[in-house]
Amino acid sequence: MTDEKTVLIDCHAHTSGISTCCKKTSEEVIIAAKNVGIDGLILTNHYSIFYVNNLAIYPDVETMARCYMEEYRYTKEIGERYGIKVFFGIEVSMELYEYVHLLVYGVGEDFLKKHMDMYFYTQEELYRAVHEAGGVLVQAHPLRKGKNVLLDPAFLDGVEISSHIYYDGTHYEELSEFAKENGIILTSGGDYHGDTPRSFCGMYIPSSIENEKQFAEYLCTTDSVHLRMQESKQSESYEKIFTRNKG
Repeated sequence: MTDEKTVLIDCHAHTSGISTCCKKTSEEVIIAAKNVGIDGLILTNHYSIFYVNNLAIYPDVETMARCYMEEYRYTKEIGERYGIKVFFGIEVSMELYEYVHLLVYGVGEDFLKKHMDMYFYTQEELYRAVHEAGGVLVQAHPLRKGKNVLLDPAFLDGVEISSHIYYDGTHYEELSEFAKENGIILTSGGDYHGDTPRSFCGMYIPSSIENEKQFAEYLCTTDSVHLRMQESKQSESYEKIFTRNKG
Protein backbone atom coordinates (compact mmCIF):
# COMPACT_ATOMS: atom_id res chain seq x y z
CA MET A 1 0.00 0.00 0.00
CA THR A 2 1.13 3.56 -0.65
CA ASP A 3 0.74 6.64 1.53
CA GLU A 4 -1.89 8.07 -0.84
CA LYS A 5 -5.19 8.88 0.83
CA THR A 6 -7.84 6.22 0.28
CA VAL A 7 -11.63 6.08 0.36
CA LEU A 8 -13.89 3.11 1.05
CA ILE A 9 -16.08 2.14 -1.91
CA ASP A 10 -18.77 -0.55 -1.67
CA CYS A 11 -18.52 -2.32 -5.02
CA HIS A 12 -22.07 -3.72 -5.04
CA ALA A 13 -25.23 -1.77 -4.18
CA HIS A 14 -28.83 -1.48 -5.40
CA THR A 15 -31.64 1.07 -5.42
CA SER A 16 -35.39 0.48 -5.61
CA GLY A 17 -35.79 2.61 -8.74
CA ILE A 18 -34.51 -0.31 -10.83
CA SER A 19 -33.88 -3.33 -8.60
CA THR A 20 -37.39 -4.30 -7.57
CA CYS A 21 -36.02 -6.51 -4.77
CA CYS A 22 -34.43 -3.45 -3.16
CA LYS A 23 -36.46 -1.80 -0.38
CA LYS A 24 -34.69 1.58 -0.29
CA THR A 25 -34.71 4.62 -2.56
CA SER A 26 -31.54 6.19 -3.91
CA GLU A 27 -31.44 8.75 -1.12
CA GLU A 28 -32.01 6.12 1.57
CA VAL A 29 -29.23 3.95 0.13
CA ILE A 30 -26.83 6.88 0.08
CA ILE A 31 -27.67 7.88 3.65
CA ALA A 32 -27.27 4.29 4.88
CA ALA A 33 -23.78 4.11 3.35
CA LYS A 34 -22.76 7.46 4.78
CA ASN A 35 -24.01 6.57 8.25
CA VAL A 36 -21.74 3.52 8.56
CA GLY A 37 -18.67 5.30 7.18
CA ILE A 38 -18.65 4.26 3.52
CA ASP A 39 -17.31 6.97 1.20
CA GLY A 40 -18.86 5.79 -2.05
CA LEU A 41 -20.52 2.96 -3.91
CA ILE A 42 -20.79 1.39 -7.30
CA LEU A 43 -24.44 1.26 -8.30
CA THR A 44 -24.86 -2.24 -9.71
CA ASN A 45 -28.60 -2.53 -10.19
CA HIS A 46 -29.99 -5.76 -11.58
CA TYR A 47 -30.05 -6.08 -15.35
CA SER A 48 -32.28 -9.01 -16.26
CA ILE A 49 -34.64 -10.27 -18.97
CA PHE A 50 -37.03 -11.05 -16.11
CA TYR A 51 -37.87 -7.36 -15.84
CA VAL A 52 -38.79 -7.05 -19.52
CA ASN A 53 -40.84 -10.25 -19.47
CA ASN A 54 -42.68 -9.62 -16.21
CA LEU A 55 -42.87 -5.91 -15.39
CA ALA A 56 -45.35 -3.69 -17.21
CA ILE A 57 -43.17 -0.63 -16.61
CA TYR A 58 -40.62 -2.08 -19.04
CA PRO A 59 -42.50 -2.86 -22.27
CA ASP A 60 -39.21 -3.47 -24.09
CA VAL A 61 -35.48 -3.68 -23.44
CA GLU A 62 -34.89 -0.18 -24.82
CA THR A 63 -37.12 1.27 -22.10
CA MET A 64 -35.36 -0.75 -19.42
CA ALA A 65 -31.93 0.39 -20.58
CA ARG A 66 -33.04 4.03 -20.63
CA CYS A 67 -34.53 3.81 -17.15
CA TYR A 68 -31.40 2.05 -15.93
CA MET A 69 -29.22 5.00 -16.91
CA GLU A 70 -31.70 7.53 -15.56
CA GLU A 71 -31.62 5.84 -12.15
CA TYR A 72 -27.82 5.97 -12.13
CA ARG A 73 -27.74 9.68 -12.99
CA TYR A 74 -30.32 10.41 -10.31
CA THR A 75 -28.42 8.41 -7.67
CA LYS A 76 -25.14 10.11 -8.62
CA GLU A 77 -26.78 13.52 -8.09
CA ILE A 78 -28.02 12.40 -4.67
CA GLY A 79 -24.53 11.15 -3.83
CA GLU A 80 -22.98 14.50 -4.72
CA ARG A 81 -25.41 16.19 -2.35
CA TYR A 82 -24.25 13.99 0.54
CA GLY A 83 -20.57 13.83 -0.40
CA ILE A 84 -20.74 10.17 -1.49
CA LYS A 85 -19.08 9.01 -4.70
CA VAL A 86 -21.33 7.01 -7.02
CA PHE A 87 -19.86 5.04 -9.93
CA PHE A 88 -21.79 3.23 -12.65
CA GLY A 89 -21.91 -0.56 -12.75
CA ILE A 90 -24.16 -3.39 -13.91
CA GLU A 91 -25.15 -6.68 -12.29
CA VAL A 92 -26.12 -8.99 -15.13
CA SER A 93 -28.36 -11.98 -14.44
CA MET A 94 -26.93 -14.54 -16.86
CA GLU A 95 -29.59 -16.67 -18.52
CA LEU A 96 -27.24 -19.48 -19.56
CA TYR A 97 -25.90 -20.07 -16.03
CA GLU A 98 -28.29 -20.78 -13.17
CA TYR A 99 -27.95 -18.41 -10.20
CA VAL A 100 -24.90 -16.68 -11.75
CA HIS A 101 -24.62 -12.90 -11.70
CA LEU A 102 -21.72 -10.99 -13.21
CA LEU A 103 -20.63 -7.48 -12.28
CA VAL A 104 -19.54 -5.12 -15.05
CA TYR A 105 -17.30 -2.20 -14.09
CA GLY A 106 -15.70 0.54 -16.16
CA VAL A 107 -18.33 0.94 -18.88
CA GLY A 108 -21.04 3.51 -19.48
CA GLU A 109 -24.17 4.32 -21.40
CA ASP A 110 -22.71 3.50 -24.82
CA PHE A 111 -21.97 -0.04 -23.67
CA LEU A 112 -25.50 -0.50 -22.41
CA LYS A 113 -26.97 0.73 -25.69
CA LYS A 114 -24.75 -1.60 -27.71
CA HIS A 115 -25.32 -4.68 -25.53
CA MET A 116 -28.91 -4.38 -24.36
CA ASP A 117 -29.37 -8.15 -24.56
CA MET A 118 -26.15 -9.00 -22.69
CA TYR A 119 -28.02 -11.34 -20.32
CA PHE A 120 -28.19 -13.84 -23.20
CA TYR A 121 -24.41 -13.81 -23.75
CA THR A 122 -22.06 -16.60 -22.81
CA GLN A 123 -19.48 -15.76 -20.19
CA GLU A 124 -16.80 -15.42 -22.86
CA GLU A 125 -18.99 -13.20 -25.05
CA LEU A 126 -19.71 -10.85 -22.15
CA TYR A 127 -16.07 -10.81 -21.08
CA ARG A 128 -14.89 -9.89 -24.57
CA ALA A 129 -17.57 -7.20 -24.97
CA VAL A 130 -16.66 -5.67 -21.61
CA HIS A 131 -12.94 -5.70 -22.41
CA GLU A 132 -13.54 -4.15 -25.80
CA ALA A 133 -15.21 -1.27 -23.96
CA GLY A 134 -12.31 -0.93 -21.51
CA GLY A 135 -14.13 -2.51 -18.57
CA VAL A 136 -13.64 -5.46 -16.25
CA LEU A 137 -15.80 -8.46 -15.37
CA VAL A 138 -16.20 -9.81 -11.83
CA GLN A 139 -18.32 -12.73 -10.64
CA ALA A 140 -20.77 -11.56 -7.98
CA HIS A 141 -21.14 -13.37 -4.64
CA PRO A 142 -19.81 -16.79 -5.69
CA LEU A 143 -20.69 -19.75 -3.45
CA ARG A 144 -23.55 -17.97 -1.67
CA LYS A 145 -26.01 -20.38 -0.09
CA GLY A 146 -24.42 -23.25 -1.99
CA LYS A 147 -26.03 -22.16 -5.27
CA ASN A 148 -23.35 -20.33 -7.20
CA VAL A 149 -20.47 -22.06 -8.88
CA LEU A 150 -17.23 -20.42 -9.90
CA LEU A 151 -17.06 -19.67 -13.60
CA ASP A 152 -14.09 -20.06 -15.95
CA PRO A 153 -11.34 -17.77 -14.58
CA ALA A 154 -9.96 -17.31 -18.09
CA PHE A 155 -12.91 -15.00 -18.71
CA LEU A 156 -12.99 -13.21 -15.35
CA ASP A 157 -10.98 -10.29 -14.02
CA GLY A 158 -12.00 -10.94 -10.44
CA VAL A 159 -14.37 -12.50 -7.93
CA GLU A 160 -16.36 -10.72 -5.27
CA ILE A 161 -16.12 -11.14 -1.52
CA SER A 162 -19.74 -10.56 -0.50
CA SER A 163 -20.59 -9.03 2.86
CA HIS A 164 -24.34 -9.39 2.56
CA ILE A 165 -24.90 -10.13 6.22
CA TYR A 166 -27.74 -12.62 5.71
CA TYR A 167 -25.72 -14.85 3.37
CA ASP A 168 -23.65 -17.74 4.71
CA GLY A 169 -20.41 -15.82 5.16
CA THR A 170 -17.92 -14.22 2.80
CA HIS A 171 -16.12 -17.45 1.76
CA TYR A 172 -12.94 -15.39 1.84
CA GLU A 173 -10.53 -18.30 2.21
CA GLU A 174 -11.92 -20.28 -0.73
CA LEU A 175 -12.25 -17.27 -3.00
CA SER A 176 -8.85 -15.80 -2.20
CA GLU A 177 -7.28 -19.18 -3.03
CA PHE A 178 -9.21 -19.34 -6.32
CA ALA A 179 -8.12 -15.79 -7.21
CA LYS A 180 -4.49 -16.49 -6.28
CA GLU A 181 -4.32 -19.66 -8.35
CA ASN A 182 -5.76 -17.92 -11.40
CA GLY A 183 -4.04 -14.53 -11.21
CA ILE A 184 -7.25 -12.54 -10.82
CA ILE A 185 -8.25 -9.93 -8.25
CA LEU A 186 -10.75 -9.72 -5.39
CA THR A 187 -13.38 -7.05 -4.84
CA SER A 188 -15.67 -6.47 -1.87
CA GLY A 189 -19.33 -5.47 -1.81
CA GLY A 190 -22.35 -5.57 0.44
CA ASP A 191 -25.01 -6.43 -2.16
CA TYR A 192 -27.14 -3.96 -0.22
CA HIS A 193 -30.90 -4.16 -0.87
CA GLY A 194 -32.19 -2.16 2.09
CA ASP A 195 -33.85 -5.19 3.68
CA THR A 196 -30.99 -5.82 6.14
CA PRO A 197 -28.84 -3.69 8.42
CA ARG A 198 -26.14 -1.89 6.43
CA SER A 199 -22.87 -3.84 6.43
CA PHE A 200 -19.61 -1.89 6.72
CA CYS A 201 -17.63 -3.17 3.78
CA GLY A 202 -15.97 -2.37 0.50
CA MET A 203 -12.60 -1.71 -1.08
CA TYR A 204 -10.17 1.04 -0.12
CA ILE A 205 -9.09 2.79 -3.32
CA PRO A 206 -7.02 5.93 -3.99
CA SER A 207 -9.10 9.06 -3.43
CA SER A 208 -7.90 10.31 -6.83
CA ILE A 209 -10.17 7.78 -8.57
CA GLU A 210 -13.18 9.79 -9.71
CA ASN A 211 -15.12 7.56 -12.10
CA GLU A 212 -15.87 3.99 -13.10
CA LYS A 213 -13.30 3.99 -15.92
CA GLN A 214 -10.50 4.86 -13.51
CA PHE A 215 -11.78 2.25 -11.07
CA ALA A 216 -11.60 -0.46 -13.76
CA GLU A 217 -8.06 0.62 -14.66
CA TYR A 218 -7.11 0.40 -10.99
CA LEU A 219 -8.44 -3.17 -10.72
CA CYS A 220 -6.45 -4.18 -13.80
CA THR A 221 -3.14 -2.68 -12.68
CA THR A 222 -2.98 -2.88 -8.89
CA ASP A 223 -0.83 -5.58 -7.33
CA SER A 224 -2.85 -5.67 -4.10
CA VAL A 225 -6.25 -4.65 -2.82
CA HIS A 226 -7.25 -3.52 0.66
CA LEU A 227 -10.66 -4.97 1.50
CA ARG A 228 -13.14 -4.49 4.34
CA MET A 229 -15.65 -7.26 5.03
CA GLN A 230 -18.38 -8.26 7.45
CA GLU A 231 -19.52 -11.84 7.96
CA SER A 232 -22.90 -11.41 9.63
CA LYS A 233 -25.24 -9.04 11.42
CA GLN A 234 -23.55 -9.77 14.76
CA SER A 235 -19.93 -9.75 13.61
CA GLU A 236 -17.48 -6.87 13.53
CA SER A 237 -16.12 -5.79 10.17
CA TYR A 238 -12.50 -6.65 9.45
CA GLU A 239 -9.83 -5.94 6.85
CA LYS A 240 -7.74 -8.07 4.53
CA ILE A 241 -5.06 -7.22 2.02
CA PHE A 242 -5.01 -9.53 -1.00
CA THR A 243 -1.98 -9.59 -3.31
CA ARG A 244 -2.39 -10.81 -6.87
CA ASN A 245 -0.87 -14.27 -7.45
CA LYS A 246 0.11 -14.51 -3.76
CA GLY A 247 -3.08 -14.29 -1.72
